[in-house]
Amino acid sequence: MNRGEVWTLPDGRHVLIISLTGLEEAYGAVLVILLHESGRFPDTAMSVVIENPVTCTAVAVNIVQLRMSRFDGAKLRGSVDPAVMARVDQALRAVQDL
Repeated sequence: MNRGEVWTLPDGRHVLIISLTGLEEAYGAVLVILLHESGRFPDTAMSVVIENPVTCTAVAVNIVQLRMSRFDGAKLRGSVDPAVMARVDQALRAVQDL
């Protein structure tokens, strides 16, 4: 699993991996942002509209730690563009006051 990948969990929710690549091997879990359907939230300092690989919005306050077992049966959708991930990073910094 790599930072910036979008996965669809078995329950149908989409998530964006935000933890560093390789942490799942060390800790058996990853940090993700739960993604929302397109149009539900505006593009702001705390949210980022994503067009590919899934049309959605990442809201930086929706951070969740998921065990690797939650990905059993999940489907990799692809990775977000590096420029989009940079905007997600900026939103995370804004939310966490970093």
